Formats: sequence, structure tokens, C-alpha cells
Amino acid sequence: MSDTSTMSAARLGRLAPGRWATWPAVLYLIITTQIPLLATLYFSLHSWNLLYPQRAMGFVGFRNYASIFSDPVFKTAIINTLIFTIVPAILTTAIGLGLALLVNRLRYGRGLAYSMLFAPFLIMETVNPIIWKNLILNPIYGLLNYALGTFGLSPIDMITTAPKIAIIIMIVWQWSPFMMLILLAGLQSVNQETVEAARIDGANPWNVFVHITLPHLIPYLAVGMLIEAILILPVFGPIYVGTYGGPGNQTSNLMFSVYRTLTEQYEIGRAAAGGIITAVMTTVAALGLLAYVRPYMERN
Repeated sequence: MSDTSTMSAARLGRLAPGRWATWPAVLYLIITTQIPLLATLYFSLHSWNLLYPQRAMGFVGFRNYASIFSDPVFKTAIINTLIFTIVPAILTTAIGLGLALLVNRLRYGRGLAYSMLFAPFLIMETVNPIIWKNLILNPIYGLLNYALGTFGLSPIDMITTAPKIAIIIMIVWQWSPFMMLILLAGLQSVNQETVEAARIDGANPWNVFVHITLPHLIPYLAVGMLIEAILILPVFGPIYVGTYGGPGNQTSNLMFSVYRTLTEQYEIGRAAAGGIITAVMTTVAALGLLAYVRPYMERN
């Protein structure tokens, strides 16, 4: 009798409105994420060029992946992808932490400071490089060279002479406010009674920061870097608008290389393989950071 009751309860649980009401959302996620992923994986195993429609699609196995790893352009793109992910993640963490510490100490005008400091993050990804390329880094009328001329220094064309640094600056400028917001939430949740007790015991501000504030911020730092790594790794706007991958291929990352392969060479198979490699790199980065974050999240 009890077994029958248990089976009936389980059957009713599967038929409960709370269960079947989620099916449309699950079906939508499958259609919008898994089916395109499977289609991309399928195309990556085939040779198909839109410039030659008379040629039938042919199965080539992992030849597209092998050609990507043997192509100097894609090798540069993979290295640049790592550079444009790791370096901005580190710099935005440092800058975001500094801004969060400053804003957290404000007593007046905090709302205005929030608005001004968070504004770069709200700018569209393609508008960000337009601002930097035309208003700040322009070698003729940019603000950077105007400031250099004020001190008697020679003008520089950073987009041409140091394009990677220019791309990193654009990414860091846009994403530092995001890290600031996450760390500011962490700072505002620090136990003030513990801080006051430490000060009474003679701890100076540096000791309070190192032994109380920073350990408390570690989960926030990890989560912020996890989100940034996922979103910055396939960055496209600053490269497309700022340098178009140049000079040559110096600033081309995987996402931009996939775009050029698809729109200039019309190689569907190689472009799909590049997309799969980008997705794998993003997943590996996310899982690695998630494994680091989980102990701190469970502890808190």
C-alpha cells in the first residue's frame, strides 16, 4: 500500500503544474542554444564554401580544426584572445577595487559618483572604440596628443604603433565599472563590528584591509572575474571598429577571425570550427574559475 502511494505521489509530482509549466522555457532554451550548437558542430566537420555553390558539402572530419591550429593567422588570434581576456580581467579587478574603495568612503554625492563611474559600462560595445579612436587616440585632434603637446611631448598614434594596448585600454575602460559595482556590494556587506573591534585592538587601515576586507571580497572578486572572462573572451566591437584586426592581423582574436573567415572567404566549415574552439575556450575558462569560486561560495 505504501509503495502504491509512493508511486502515485511521484506520478502526481511529475504531472504537477510546477513541472510542466517549465517545459516551454526548457524547449525554448534547447531550440535557441543546443540546436545552433549542434548545427555549428556539424558544419565544422564539413567543407563548404559559399563561393562555390555547385560543390557539394563534403565530410572532412577534423581537418578544419587542424587547419586552424596550423594557420599562423589563427595561432595569432588564439594568443590575442588569451591576451585580451587575461590582461583586462586583471586590470579591471585592480581598477575596480580602487574605485570601489574610494566610492565606499564617500559620504556626499555617492549617487552622482555612481552615475559617472558606471556610465562607460552602459555604452554600446561598438560606440566605445569610436569614442577612443576619434576623440582620444586620434593622432591629429585627439585629447591624448593635445595633453602631450601641452607638456611639449611628441604626438603618438597608438592605434598604429601600439594597437594591442589600445584595444586593452578600450576593454578595461568599459569593464572596470562592472567590477567596481560587484566589489562595492562586497564592501558594503563587510561586518563593521569586526572592523571596529580590530581598530580598537590597534589595527591600522592597511591591516584591516589585508586581514578583514580582502578575505571578505575574495568571493566577489572570483565571481566578477568569472563573469568578465565569459563576456570578454569573445570580444568583438573594439577590434572590429577600433583596428579591424590590424595592422595586418596583430589585434585579431578568435571571434574576429571567425567573422573574417565567414564574410571574406565564405568558408562555412572553418568558421564553424573557429566558433567551436571559441566556445570550448569560454567553457574551460568558466569551469576553471567556477571550480575556484565554489569553495568560497559554499563557505559563505
